[in-house]
Amino acid sequence: MQLGIVSGICAVSFFRATATQAESGTETGRQGRRLLIAFASLRERPAFSNVYFYRHDGERTGELNGSVPAQFERADSRPSLTVDGRLCAHASKQVGGFTPQLNFWNRVTQQSGGAGDLNAQEGARIAPALSGDGKWLACCSRGHANSQGGWDIQVFSATTGAVVPTPELNTDFDEQEVTIDGTGRWLAFVSNRRDGAGLSDIRGYDRQTGKPIILPGVNSPYRELNPALSADGRWLAFVSDRPGGSGGKDIYLYDCQQHELVPVPGLNSVAHEQSPALSPDGRFVAFVSERIRGAGERDLYLYDRQQQQLLETPGLNSPHEDFDPALAYEQLEESAPMK
Repeated sequence: MQLGIVSGICAVSFFRATATQAESGTETGRQGRRLLIAFASLRERPAFSNVYFYRHDGERTGELNGSVPAQFERADSRPSLTVDGRLCAHASKQVGGFTPQLNFWNRVTQQSGGAGDLNAQEGARIAPALSGDGKWLACCSRGHANSQGGWDIQVFSATTGAVVPTPELNTDFDEQEVTIDGTGRWLAFVSNRRDGAGLSDIRGYDRQTGKPIILPGVNSPYRELNPALSADGRWLAFVSDRPGGSGGKDIYLYDCQQHELVPVPGLNSVAHEQSPALSPDGRFVAFVSERIRGAGERDLYLYDRQQQQLLETPGLNSPHEDFDPALAYEQLEESAPMK
């Protein structure tokens, strides 16, 4: 994510390549793929959220497509997908004071499990972010060995489970809400460091150089939260309560190539919008809103940047809370046709 890298290293060529990919990959159904939304919901167990999957044709039709099997007195949330939707990482919290842990669900084999035992080390781990290629997993951790203090970000190899060094990433302040691009190189996260622009800021990090990166035009004197990178690395969605929005918290979209905010007409409302997720090419945005005409207190919405409108999502929301979306493209030849 070349946004004015502190070390002075430039990655413009990387952005030009990914920009071309994003521009050429805009037709969903016609390209032999459909959208897959992973999300958490309280629809079946009011006290324990489950992770569900939902297929959408990118236009107006969709249907539920299974879930991570519910475990007794365990709440699953914060799903993250590989770009093809085959592997899902998610957070789990068991009743009884057990430390929050990370788990994997393979949608092809319908089995749990992943690389190495990420939960064997000390500390709580939440909010996993799986790279699009499935090779890297970032998460927020507290109380682990070598902690800098508060919440830190850890990056693991998803093939070995080993912790990957991230020099100059963590501080004695909180680093949270991490997101990762498709190759596992770029990270964006939220921090409350005192040298920030506002109450909380979105920071960037280049794992290849081990250096922080600058995000010109992203932060304000207010709160910036919930960053989400597209897999191609070009787009960064985030939430802010800065003045000038539609009301409450709003979702903003940042072009990492042009270093500027881009409009998303018709996405925000007078209610709170939060927790954005981007499709791999950045065309679609799934997000949570508390608008009063929804099915429940919190509902999921799907926005098409190309059409500049919200899409119909039949059967997606429930009278209970639906939240924590993640987006992927599922190949049509690997899945059953939609009804």
